[in-house]
Amino acid sequence: MPRQKRHTPTHADGRSMKITFGEMREMGLRGVLVYCHCGHHIALSADPWPDEMRLFDLEPRFICKGCGSRGADVRPDFGRGDQRLAILERKRGSTEAH
Repeated sequence: MPRQKRHTPTHADGRSMKITFGEMREMGLRGVLVYCHCGHHIALSADPWPDEMRLFDLEPRFICKGCGSRGADVRPDFGRGDQRLAILERKRGSTEAH
């Protein structure tokens, strides 16, 4: 029997609709990684955002402190609990990507 492809919901322009923060939390994930097209990135806690919000909904809200462009790619942080994989060190209240 052929394997069925999973259908990923998409927006009208074809971009995939990412999971909600609630769905992400159900998988035991508590953080997100935010990537700018210029290469800057940051790891953030997902706690401030409501369960019904999609990760995709946040993408246009980010402004890169490196290049100043608006928009980013937001993904679940699968390695958040592993300090060896941490990419963000919060000092002096900074949220700038390294």
